[in-house]
Amino acid sequence: MNARLVERLPVWEGASSATLWLLCLAMICFPFSVAANNLFLGLALASGLLGTLWWRGVQRLWRSYRLFFACLLAYLTLLLVGLLWSQDMAWGRHILARHWFWLLIPAALTALASGRSREMFLAATSIGLAANLLYCLLQANGVIDSPTVQGSTADNATGHIGHTSFGVIYGIWIAWLVHVGIIGSGRLRWGCWLLALWGLAMVFSTEGISGYIVTVALLFLLAFKWMGRLSAKQLTLWAALVVLLVVILVGFGPGKERISGLWQGLTQSEQAATSQPLAMAKLSTEARLSWWKMSLEIWQVHPWGGVGTGGFPKAMSDWRQQANIDDSERLFHDHFVAHPHNQYLLNMVRWGVLGLLSTLALLFVWLRLGWRGRWSEKEMAQPLVLFSGAALALHAIPSVSLEEHFATIFAILMLSAGLAEKSDEQNNGRL
Repeated sequence: MNARLVERLPVWEGASSATLWLLCLAMICFPFSVAANNLFLGLALASGLLGTLWWRGVQRLWRSYRLFFACLLAYLTLLLVGLLWSQDMAWGRHILARHWFWLLIPAALTALASGRSREMFLAATSIGLAANLLYCLLQANGVIDSPTVQGSTADNATGHIGHTSFGVIYGIWIAWLVHVGIIGSGRLRWGCWLLALWGLAMVFSTEGISGYIVTVALLFLLAFKWMGRLSAKQLTLWAALVVLLVVILVGFGPGKERISGLWQGLTQSEQAATSQPLAMAKLSTEARLSWWKMSLEIWQVHPWGGVGTGGFPKAMSDWRQQANIDDSERLFHDHFVAHPHNQYLLNMVRWGVLGLLSTLALLFVWLRLGWRGRWSEKEMAQPLVLFSGAALALHAIPSVSLEEHFATIFAILMLSAGLAEKSDEQNNGRL
């Protein structure tokens, strides 16, 4: 049966509409409840699988984005096959189960095939994220009690998301809002830019230094992509504004001490910390450096096959028993560590050299798709491909960006929206 005819059938339209509404509900709940978010996303995936929606998404991926699809499939296959030589099969199954949200891409790609559905989805996303900014503002002023989320307090108001993913999510959203403001006009333009400014201020009031880097990097990527359409004067003013805002936010906010703590940790400074944020930033940096060093030593023992999916904690325990840890590093190795806070090193330890290459290939093709996308007054969602890929690639250095609940789900869904718009244009002969 003709593909376009199938997409006009009532059953197809009903399944697509149901999946779209479930995705929108998931994004409204996204910053507030992991359980509700997982429920709606699970139902969206189920609705896609029960009909032909999910399978048609797979076909569209293979037809339009074959290299990306192959890299993603290779990565997920390695994740599954890596259980065969895992040093901890039970933990490996736990890790594997946490990757189910990658299956959302085909269903979301098809459900967001039309411009109207993408607008609806991105509006729901913005409603949820804007509402969370208000929640965080109330949390910072003591109006709302801090949630029981690690790294979310009145002094570090990140709501139910926590500081680890907060800056990454809002960095993507801020860059996208600026883009929509550029292609929009009137109230839409100023509304998006004011929201972006509010988000920028909230990002630099949190502890997530990775979020600082991601947000600034995405804003400069945005400026570079628009370089051919903006005058030199406009670009200069744009770059100066971004730098000025960052300097103001860092200079007069808590980010100054956190960046100082990062620098002291990287340089192994013996200077005493003068505040808790500075001390925590320094301690966090020193811990990561210690875990990265340990990961490299574990990898040297298993350079080709690695320790398997889920084998990292067991390999770390074995390394502790054999290594001669000095007193300066003992603090960072006397408790359970599930990962080394670096996606590249984690996958290299898990699956050897092939693990690192598969991770780099996936992110490279993701970024390449985003970089080659069209950016003009008619492309609202395409920049999200580049923003989401760049955010995960940068965040993978201090964290496990491909496995964090909030950061990964958000990036996957933003990627799907961007690819859906790109695919829609290809089908209409625009590319």
